[in-house]
Amino acid sequence: MIAPKSFYQENIQAFSSNLSEIRKKDLRFSLFRFSLILVSAFFGYQYLKEYEPWWLLAMLAGIVAFTAALFAHLRLRKLKRRTQAIKQVNEDELQYLGGNLSAFDNGAEFKNSQHLFSNDLDLFGPHSLFSHLNRTSTLGGKQLLYSELVEPKLQDVEAKQAAIHELAMKPKWRQKFAAIGKEVEENEQAAKVLKYWLETDGQSKWLGSKWLLYVLALLSSGLLIHWMIQPTIQNFNWFTYAFGLNLLLVFSQFKVIKKEYELLNKVSKTLGMYSELLGMIEELKVESSYLIQQKEKLELESQKVSTALKKLSRLMDGFDQLNNVVALVLTNGLYHYHLHVLNGLYDWKRTFGTKVFSWIEVLSEIDYLNSLANFNFNNQDFVYPKLSTSPVFKASQLGHPLINSTKRVDNDIAFDEFNFVVLTGSNMSGKSTFLRSMGVNLILAKMGAPVCARQMEFYPFRLLSSMKLADSLDRDESYFQAEVIRLRSIKEVLETNERCLLLLDEILRGTNSDDKRKGTRLFMEKVAQYNSIGVVATHDIDIAELASQQKGVFNAKYFESKVVGGELHFDYHLRDGICTTPNATELMRRNGII
Repeated sequence: MIAPKSFYQENIQAFSSNLSEIRKKDLRFSLFRFSLILVSAFFGYQYLKEYEPWWLLAMLAGIVAFTAALFAHLRLRKLKRRTQAIKQVNEDELQYLGGNLSAFDNGAEFKNSQHLFSNDLDLFGPHSLFSHLNRTSTLGGKQLLYSELVEPKLQDVEAKQAAIHELAMKPKWRQKFAAIGKEVEENEQAAKVLKYWLETDGQSKWLGSKWLLYVLALLSSGLLIHWMIQPTIQNFNWFTYAFGLNLLLVFSQFKVIKKEYELLNKVSKTLGMYSELLGMIEELKVESSYLIQQKEKLELESQKVSTALKKLSRLMDGFDQLNNVVALVLTNGLYHYHLHVLNGLYDWKRTFGTKVFSWIEVLSEIDYLNSLANFNFNNQDFVYPKLSTSPVFKASQLGHPLINSTKRVDNDIAFDEFNFVVLTGSNMSGKSTFLRSMGVNLILAKMGAPVCARQMEFYPFRLLSSMKLADSLDRDESYFQAEVIRLRSIKEVLETNERCLLLLDEILRGTNSDDKRKGTRLFMEKVAQYNSIGVVATHDIDIAELASQQKGVFNAKYFESKVVGGELHFDYHLRDGICTTPNATELMRRNGII
C-alpha cells in the first residue's frame, strides 16, 4: 500500500486542481443558461405579437434547451460538491496523521461509567479509540461501530480480517463512499419516519383507475395541441374544461397527497444517499468471502437494489412540486402528476417495502468495515492477530495503538505458565498504559481489526476491568462504594464460568493501606479460581509475593524508574520481578511540593 501521508497530499493537490477547472465550467454554464432564458423570452414575445406557430415551437425548443442545460449544470454542481467533499476527507486524514482529531466524531454520547471496561479503556470521548476508528458515513454504521466496541459479535473474525484488509487496499473507493455519506446529515427521526411509512399500508382512490387518468391526460393534451394549432376561444374553452376536470380529480386526493409529502419529505435525501452508496457496493469488485456474502444480500431478480431505491427517492422528490404553485397546477391539470406519484409510491412499497431494512443493514456493515479499513491504511505497521480456540493471549512488541510510534514503547506479554500478572512499578512508570494496551488491542482483535504488535495470538476473552472509577453525586455513591460494586459485577461474570481477561489497576484505593492490601490479595485469590487470566497493577509489594507463593497461578513483572543526571527517568520496559524503587517522594520534590 502507498504511504498514507503521501497518498493524502497527492489527492489534495489533484482535487484542488480539479476544483479550479470545475469552477470555470460552472461560470460558463451560468452564462449559457441566462442566454437561453433571454432567447426563449424573445421567441415567446414574437409569438404573442404575431401568433405564428413557429415562434411558439422556437420558444418551446429554447425551454427544452434550457431544461437540458439546467440538468447538466446541476450534475456539474453535484460533481463540484463531491470533489470538495473528497478533498476535505483527505485534508481531515492528513490532519489526523499530525495528531489533530477534531474533524471526527468521538462518540461522547456513548460514554458509560457503569460499563465493565469502556470507560476504563477510553473507548469514547475526546482522543478515544472511537475517534481514531470512526469514519462512518451513516447512522447505522456509527451504531454498529459502537456496538462492536462494547460487545463484539465474535462471528467470522478471520473473514472480517480479510474483508478489512481488502477494503484497506481501496482507499479511493472508500473516500468516495465517505464523501457521498457526508452530503446528507442523517438523524434518528428520519429512520423512524421511514420505518413507519414502510409498515403503514396506503391506497389511493384512483389506484384501480389508472386507465381513466391516462384517457383524461390524453384528452387534455390533445385539446391543448388543437388550441395551439387553431387558437380560437371555443378550442380554448374545451381545453379549460378538461384541464379543470383533471385538477378536480387531483385535489379530491390532495389531503392524502399532502400527508404523504409531509411524511416522506424528511427522508428523501437520505434515501438518495443510500441509493448511491448501495450502487457503489454493487459495483465494487471483491474477492474476500465476507464481502461477497454482503453483496449477495443485495441481489434482486428484476433490477439492482440501488436502482429500486433511486426510483423511490425520485418518487419522493416528485412531491416537491407541491411548493411550486405554477408547476402544481400545470402538471396536475395536464396529466394528474401527483396521483401518478402517489400510485407509484404504493406500488413500490408493495414490491420492496419488506426488503429495505435488510439493504440498510448491508450498507451499515460496509460503512463500519470501511472505518476499520481506514484504520488499517493509516497504521500499515499494525498486524492482523491469529485467533485461537484455546485460552491464549500472547503478543510480541505490543503497544498502545493510539500512541504515536515515535513515542510508544512496546513490550512482550504471554500467559504461558501462569494466569495472572501482578504488575508493580512506581508512579508514572507505565502500568496503566500497559493495561490499556492489552485491553484495546483485544477489542480490536475481536472486531477483526489489525492490532499494535509485531505478532499476536488471542482467544476472544470477555473483557473486564476496574481502573478509573469515579464517585457519583447523582447516585449518592462514594468512590469506594462504586469500586466495590464494580468488583461485585466482575465476580458475577466470572461465576458464569465464561473465559475472561481481567485488567485491575490499584483496586480498593478508597480504604486504608492494610485493608487495601488484604482485600486485594483475597480478591486475587478468589478470581484465580475461575476461568480467567489478567493483570493486576499495584504498588503493594506484599501482593506481588503471590508470584512466589503460587507460581502456577501468579507471575510478577514490573516497570522501573531511575534518577539519571538528577532527573527522573522512565524507560517503560516490562521486566520480570518486583519493583522496589517507589518515586512519589522524588516526584513531589521535582515539582517543588516538598
